[in-house]
Amino acid sequence: MLTALLNRQVFTTIHYSREELRGFRKKGASFICPHCSSPLTMKIGSRNVPHFAHISHADCELVRGETPQHLLSKQLLYDRISSLYTRVSLEHSIKGLKQVADIYVKTDTAEIAIEIQCSSIPISEIVRRTYGYHRQGITPLWILTQPLKSKKLLSLTTFQQAFIRYSPHLDYFILHFLPDRSIFQLYPHLLPVSATAFMSAAPIIIPVSEFTLPPSIPNVSVLHPAFLSHWYDFRTKWIYNKIHYNKARTDVFLREVYGEGDTFLYLPLYIGIPVIPHGIHIRNHEVEWQYYVWKDCLKGDAISEENVCRVLDRRIANGHIELRSLPLLKIDEEIKRIASGYLRLLEELQVLRKINDMYQLTEPWSCPDHFSAYEQHKHDFFPRWKHILKKL
Repeated sequence: MLTALLNRQVFTTIHYSREELRGFRKKGASFICPHCSSPLTMKIGSRNVPHFAHISHADCELVRGETPQHLLSKQLLYDRISSLYTRVSLEHSIKGLKQVADIYVKTDTAEIAIEIQCSSIPISEIVRRTYGYHRQGITPLWILTQPLKSKKLLSLTTFQQAFIRYSPHLDYFILHFLPDRSIFQLYPHLLPVSATAFMSAAPIIIPVSEFTLPPSIPNVSVLHPAFLSHWYDFRTKWIYNKIHYNKARTDVFLREVYGEGDTFLYLPLYIGIPVIPHGIHIRNHEVEWQYYVWKDCLKGDAISEENVCRVLDRRIANGHIELRSLPLLKIDEEIKRIASGYLRLLEELQVLRKINDMYQLTEPWSCPDHFSAYEQHKHDFFPRWKHILKKL
């Protein structure tokens, strides 16, 4: 905690130097928790942000133990936001809710509660708190500070994926705060290649000194086609891993593929293509959910967008397809957007043709059943795919 009550007045450690704080402690100042009225002790180290802690081990109902990273994050963001607005509070208790916002801001037009998240909590808790804020007319802003793993791909846990947001300019993105470096990293144009791995354009660096409310989105260039050129490699790796680590007799998906008489290793390349941007809502690999769509309706004579939506809804209800938990997004009809995006790609690839509101196959369904047939399919497919990439 960075705030306490001293003689019934709010006292905040970041407003004083370490020497001044030691002076208060030397005089025997009695600090009280503003949330549970328990006595507090002041901790003044040489490395971490000076802060308060409960003397007893009894849990405060609203305030839990905080990491040095959390304390530093609050200090940096409070300093920045205080330079932009006059009505800014640290560790603000929301009336009517058992919630304490790390930072609370009141502007002429809005109330904003900033929640800094360093440790994992149930996603249901994020949903609960977000709903509570909205019920009070407060806009919540969740900020992730957990370390992210990023090499060739960006690895996001299920919890970290809950912080994904959407912008028409950046597609799906995640904003990550690094308090030790006083910067934000914004990863735009997220595209899943597995349940936890994502391709992303190069991260955009935003110094905390340039942070705004709402967060300003830099004017960056759109996704470069070269970024998607690795799609085929990731698709192939997923297929080989699926074959190697799963048994066709027990794997539900493989059982459906082989039961249909199709060869999993040689599935047409238009099964498993990235549906940009809204395909991110489906947690399953593109090969899985797109094959279900083909098996259930696209192999027919005439297909509508509504048919595809019904297939996806039914597969979700049956547990064959799982949606990602993205609680910070307010995008309606995501299934319809996914179906529309996939059908549009198939039309551009000349796999389907659109006649009024219906789609028809340009030629009968055919899954290659040996290597040379698959190589010919690749030869025919990639020129069309490269043409699509040039337009992205």
